[in-house]
Amino acid sequence: MTGNPWVDDEDDDTWLNQKIPGPEQTDGEAAASPLPYLDPEVEAALAAEGPPEWLGTRWRTIEPGQQWDAWNWLRRWVDWFIREYRLTTSDVPACWYRHPDLTAELYAAMCMEYKVWEEGAPGLAPMMMWHPNVAQLRTRLKEMTHEAGCVQAGGHKEPVAYSGTVGAYELDYDEDDWITAASTIRTEKVIDRPTTGVRIIRARAVDTDGVEHGSSDPLGLRARSVAEVGSVLLAYTSATPGQAGVAVNITGGPEDLTVVWEESPDGTTWADLNTAEDEEALHQGADFSTDERQ
Repeated sequence: MTGNPWVDDEDDDTWLNQKIPGPEQTDGEAAASPLPYLDPEVEAALAAEGPPEWLGTRWRTIEPGQQWDAWNWLRRWVDWFIREYRLTTSDVPACWYRHPDLTAELYAAMCMEYKVWEEGAPGLAPMMMWHPNVAQLRTRLKEMTHEAGCVQAGGHKEPVAYSGTVGAYELDYDEDDWITAASTIRTEKVIDRPTTGVRIIRARAVDTDGVEHGSSDPLGLRARSVAEVGSVLLAYTSATPGQAGVAVNITGGPEDLTVVWEESPDGTTWADLNTAEDEEALHQGADFSTDERQ
């Protein structure tokens, strides 16, 4: 560093050895490095080189003291945008600032155009983001301008309220119905079905004082039906000279069914096939396998 960039004499580096007044130094605390003095007016000028603080915030939330500046920034940008991309009044009417939708669209475009060039270095953002969106932007602007009807009327045209009771783009709410719908309470409860017969339930609306304000119609829950066993089928899954894999498929029946394996020498007399070794092999998937019930 050769000198203070904010003084004329760049060879004068005496400012480097000057200390700026600051908080008192505590015992054992390392001394802070002295910083160069920056004139308040110079600091303000440097800060002014960046974007205005409102740029990039929602248009509707810009502070009142900044709105005049924001409107003028936007107008200058819109004038540039029209000249640069050769837009006509069918794209942007002269009264665009009277239409909130056009203003919001143009303000968003201004923020985007600033963003893609903000880094000040070659990049793909202008080509990949800005210009493709310009084409979409023009389409949206044309639709908004056509719906506004100002160009066709030869001057600014205020939107028409066809309902006759509220302004354009305002809904004529049924306030009582809105309050009823907006204050809706929805909750759920899982209830077990009875094992036999019918279980009748209802729900009541009760306030904090226990006063009932309404009740539902009764709802009946019948006992859970159990499907009969449709079939029990065996099938080979694998076969080797020493072992064979067999799978059973059971359709229907209660949930607590278990599989009992049996064997017979002649198909008439049956004995339990499940031994301890068989059970271990079953869990390991070696000798026998049981498909999941369908």
